[in-house]
Amino acid sequence: MEALYTRSKMEVNGDYLFVPIVSKEGGKTSFKWNAQDGTDYYGYDLGESSGHLHAGITWTQPLLGRSSYRVAEEQTRIQADILANDIKLEEHLLERTVTEQYILCLLDKTQIDFADSIGNILAKQELIVQKLVRDGIAMQSDLNLLAIEREANHDLKIVSNQSFRTHLSDLNILCGIADTTIVRLEALCLYPNLTEHTLSSFMKQYRLDSLNVAADLRSFKSQYKPQLNLFVDGGLRLNEYAHPYRHFGWSAGLTFSWTIFDGKQKRQKEWQAQIQQKTIAHYRKDFQIQMNQRKKRYLSEMRTYDERQKALVRQLAEYDAVLSDYMKEIRAGQRSVIDYITVLRSKIQAKRDYMALKANQQLLVTAYNYWNW
Repeated sequence: MEALYTRSKMEVNGDYLFVPIVSKEGGKTSFKWNAQDGTDYYGYDLGESSGHLHAGITWTQPLLGRSSYRVAEEQTRIQADILANDIKLEEHLLERTVTEQYILCLLDKTQIDFADSIGNILAKQELIVQKLVRDGIAMQSDLNLLAIEREANHDLKIVSNQSFRTHLSDLNILCGIADTTIVRLEALCLYPNLTEHTLSSFMKQYRLDSLNVAADLRSFKSQYKPQLNLFVDGGLRLNEYAHPYRHFGWSAGLTFSWTIFDGKQKRQKEWQAQIQQKTIAHYRKDFQIQMNQRKKRYLSEMRTYDERQKALVRQLAEYDAVLSDYMKEIRAGQRSVIDYITVLRSKIQAKRDYMALKANQQLLVTAYNYWNW
């Protein structure tokens, strides 16, 4: 840009023109490929266009280009800032996406571990019931029911494993990881960042857009400034091709231009810039409102999730107590395995609700931290 607006430029240029005519001079018809004069002929009027050779070098130096250069430099810098901010926003979004995918993987892994623990419990209960069947205290149908529950739990584990592999594959794609090895994931515990920002990083894009509109207007208006150039031209110019070495020379001068009237294009551009600034301000205000509403909603939902989580913890503790009592009664022959399985199924559903609740709570924290930035 500095070379374009402020530095000199040297060009090699030239043109060669010949004007053929059909001459009728002296009553004879003849063809002249590059006549310079004549009175009786067919062809271009030689007074208007005649053959010539121009060849030389022209050097031009802008004298008033520094202000236009500064405007163009500022506009380019703002555009570079916009691109850098876009990259920053994409990185922030990618961080949220990767975190959410990681939480889904952790949820699948937790469900797999839970299915393993339930499988172990059912296996132990099956051994106990087998002994009770041999002793005549329990029925064979109770043992068959436990076997059915073990198969159902095994199927749940298979589904969770498949979901884990799918989510882990998506996570690897997001992170650019080509390795397909099943890895061990570390536990994750996120907390909301409650720091209030005086100026959100999301707002920077609107400020840059506003600056870019103003810079574009200044760049457009720079063409209305006076343009003054110094030029030096040297080379060969001739019409007659005899003794061409005598026609080498040079010339120098100034060129000046200044746009005075453009059909109100400048006024139209200013009006357009005003509309763009108002539009950016409107979008900025609307985005600010939506962002604040999202953060308030996420905080409210997180408080609700805390209350639900405490209730589920109490419920799970009660299920454990009931199951412990039921197992004692089963061993004494006072309770059927059907009652135990019914309560166990309720506990499994409550535990799955608890795991999903914790995962959704972490997703809410991720979303809140994304917008409170």
